[in-house]
Amino acid sequence: MDPRSLPALFPIEGIYTRTVAAPAFKEAKKIAKFIETSSPGLLGQSGGPILDVTGKVWAVQSRTVHLPLGFSPKVRKDGREIEENQFLNVGWGVHVEMIIDAMKSSGIAL
Repeated sequence: MDPRSLPALFPIEGIYTRTVAAPAFKEAKKIAKFIETSSPGLLGQSGGPILDVTGKVWAVQSRTVHLPLGFSPKVRKDGREIEENQFLNVGWGVHVEMIIDAMKSSGIAL
């Protein structure tokens, strides 16, 4: 392996961080249950499973959330000083309990 290469696994490799209750979408009245992971969902991952090490499905990736960190360092860019807002990008997946409830209410056998 090239010593300049990054390792295959990163410490932010989809680690469970918390369970979140939040609106299902902007302006939604219904509160949904999400599993949050330490890594953002990348393009093409939405709809994919969030698994534990045994292969158990805990959620289905649905979005990336940008959590403001509360500080904005100033940097110089093209001779101008600009403010860089800092965010922690995390992944949110629809919790499997919500998926099972939706399947049951639609008459889909499990």
